[in-house]
Formats: sequence, C-alpha cells, structure tokens
Amino acid sequence: MSESTPPAQECAVLFADLVGSTQLYQRVGDSSAFEVVDRSIRAMRIAVETKRGRVVKHTGDGLMAVFREADSAADATLAIHLAIKELPSPPEQRLAVRIGFHFGGVVASGTDVFGDTVNFAARLAELASPGKAITSSETARRLGPEWRSVLHSLPPRVIRGVTRPVELCELMCEAVGELTIVQSDHFLLDSEPELRLYLDASSITLNSARPSARIGRDPAADLVIADTQSSRRHAEIELRGDKFVLIDRSSNGTFVQIEGEREFLLSREEVVLRGRGHFALGRSCASSPQIVSFVCV
Repeated sequence: MSESTPPAQECAVLFADLVGSTQLYQRVGDSSAFEVVDRSIRAMRIAVETKRGRVVKHTGDGLMAVFREADSAADATLAIHLAIKELPSPPEQRLAVRIGFHFGGVVASGTDVFGDTVNFAARLAELASPGKAITSSETARRLGPEWRSVLHSLPPRVIRGVTRPVELCELMCEAVGELTIVQSDHFLLDSEPELRLYLDASSITLNSARPSARIGRDPAADLVIADTQSSRRHAEIELRGDKFVLIDRSSNGTFVQIEGEREFLLSREEVVLRGRGHFALGRSCASSPQIVSFVCV
C-alpha cells in the first residue's frame, strides 16, 4: 500500500542568495573566498533563527528558510541584509544578497517543504536586485501596517510556471527605520553584467549600453529568425539590475535549455538567463533549424 500524501500547511518561504561569490573566487582565490562565503551564510542563518525562522537547507551560496508568519519573513529579510552589510570585510571582498519570500501552502516531508509556494519564492529571489527583496502583493497584504510605507509596488510580471501576470512588491530595505541596509554603491562587480548572443554567423552583446534585444521573424528585429514557427515579434531580452531576462511574447512559445538542466517551454512567460545555454523559437532546440546560443559573462 502506498504512503498517504503529507498534509498541506501554510508558511512563509524565503530564499536568500549571495551575489558576487563567483567573481570573489576569481579575485581572491578559493581559500579566502570560501571563508567569506561561509561566514556570510552563517550570519544569514543566525538572522533567520533570531527572527523565529527555520533554515530548511543551503542552496548553493544561499539558503532556504520557512516562517510561521509573513511578518517574521520580512523581519528576517532586514536582519539578513544588515548582517551581511556589517560583516568585517575589505571592499574587494564585499558581497550582497538578494531575497524573495512568499506565503502560501506547502507540503512537508521530513525537514523539507515542497510545492508551488516554494517554487514561486525561488523565482522571486531570482528577480530581486542585490541588496533588495521581492515578495508577492498577496504576501504583502499579510504584513502588519508598519510595513506599508516601505513596500513599493512593481508592474505585473509573467513568471515561469504562472499562467497570469503576478503583482509584486519590492521591500525598500534601505528605508526601514534609521538603518541603511545595503546601498547599491556598496556592491561593485569587477565588470558590468554582459550577455552574448550567437545566431548562425551573427552575434550581439547586451550590457548597460545596449540593455535589450528583440528576436523574431520581423526584419527589424535584432536577431532575425526565418523559421515559420517563429512569430514576428517572438521574444525579447532585457537587462534588469544585474540579470538578463528572456521574455516570450509568441503564439508557439520559446524552448529554453540552460546548461546542465532539462529543456523547458516558455509560453507568455519570462525567465532569468543563467550561465550558458541556448533557446529556439516555436519548436524544440533539437528540431529547430536556427538556435540562439547565450553566454552570461
């Protein structure tokens, strides 16, 4: 007889990811970088536990935590940013953290939790800028009145895995009380974010000077795809903070394969591009006559 499904419960799920650790390893070496990253994650864990949260697991250079109340997750967000800012580090070893949290139903199995709430919170963390936090407007409405003045509404966005645009809010961490949690000028990368796109013999580079590109059958597109499965204005890529976001605007969808992961279909959705990989318009990469390759630098 199969085991019964664990009962669902509600909680706030928070993801916190360190930004800049890859560049730090390249800049100061493995030993020194590991010490900084390890110290940062330990400080994040203490901040979570101080605000009545539980660390579920580490996620690369970050962690996932759960809280009984949305207010506790917001409290932990500020505590994490403050803890990272106050770690004694020379300027060249300074890191920042981006956070996403969402309140909803989860399924507990052992010490871990699963479900749409977990997946959604992880995607919010991907969208957040260094030193910032993003939550859903639904979760924001659960927060106490003291948080209202430091929540900034964002334009609705289509997020991978969600069929309709989602209303989001950014927690203005630097505006809470007398604290300056993390300001953007405290976090400096060695170089600006850059995305390189390759199609047949053509290539383009996106950065702060050229922050977006249009892709499709339209002759005026930055990358022109001749395949009939492609829409005229099929997809766009835009720079948001330090991330490049691929946005599908087509009828047939965009098939994306990030290196080391399975291919997935993006349909009127968007995804943050990571590392390297490729995508095709209107059909699987395996069967498409034209494939766009990308490399995040």
